[in-house]
Amino acid sequence: MSLTQQQLAYPYGEAEFSGLIKQFPSDFKVSEQLGFSPAGAGEHLFLFIRKTGITTQQLITQLAEQLAIAPRLIGYSGLKDKQAVTEQWISVHLPGCREIPAITDSGQIQVLSADWHDKKLRVGTHRSNRFDIVIRQFSGDYSRLPQRMGQISQSGFANYFGEQRFGVQQDNVEQALRVLNNRHKNKRLSRHKKSLFLSALRSELYNQILSSRIAQGHWLQPLAGDAFMLAGTQSVFWVELSDEICQRYSAVDLHSAVSLYGAGESRLQDQALAIEDDILQANAALRDTLLQEKLKRSCRANRAVAHHLSYVTLPEKKEIHLQVELDRGVYLTSLLQHFMNSSIS
Repeated sequence: MSLTQQQLAYPYGEAEFSGLIKQFPSDFKVSEQLGFSPAGAGEHLFLFIRKTGITTQQLITQLAEQLAIAPRLIGYSGLKDKQAVTEQWISVHLPGCREIPAITDSGQIQVLSADWHDKKLRVGTHRSNRFDIVIRQFSGDYSRLPQRMGQISQSGFANYFGEQRFGVQQDNVEQALRVLNNRHKNKRLSRHKKSLFLSALRSELYNQILSSRIAQGHWLQPLAGDAFMLAGTQSVFWVELSDEICQRYSAVDLHSAVSLYGAGESRLQDQALAIEDDILQANAALRDTLLQEKLKRSCRANRAVAHHLSYVTLPEKKEIHLQVELDRGVYLTSLLQHFMNSSIS
């Protein structure tokens, strides 16, 4: 059975607040941080674009039409929200072009900068995303908010996959099991759809494993048998627990690694491995489906860091204005669930 975001365990207790997000596009601003500068030469035009009220795919379609090229020649690093004002990098392959083509700004698209680069922009290339959001109809005891925000700032937050990973109707897991286990009836399953389904299955298992760890009290200290990930990297290693490792964990210099399930041996041992095995046994259908698709096992950090977290409360307006920078692949909705039940009206 799939767990909703509200059913997951959270390290600092239940959410004590509620509020509404994305009431207007300007309430939800996101700026993609590439982490490097374009080379200044090459066949790929890198555009930093502000878009409002459209999806990334709609942005790509509009650019392709303006430039009279195939959409496949356009690259992006991350998908950005529709009901928002977002800034993101796009690459356009223009071999032989020496001048930056004119792109018409509109109420939905504005080009902020442009430069040449020698490689196409690939999914997952950017370093982080900066968020500037307004939470409306915020309800709860404002005096208790600093303590919760302090806990998040000091020790991070559970790195759950957000509800976006599970589809608009939150039924991607159920669809995945039905479709992938009846492949002979679904021969036309696209690569994109298959990838979405497999991601949903792995994300569900990851969320359940992490939730089980937190529910058992394993958060402020690492667990016997843990593998570890260096903060800000995908580097995974195993080492015996020691005072030094525990100190580095408390300093958020490294995190415990939680499996993204697939074929291959686990990096975990002892109690950490036992928790994962319990979840896998309880979700045999998800486990077996991933194995038959021959995905390789990998890892994801159990914690995420809320970089530069700040907020301003406006009780008279029942609003909170929040700013934070999150590493690539970290969900803002997961951060919000640590202190509030959020919804979009």
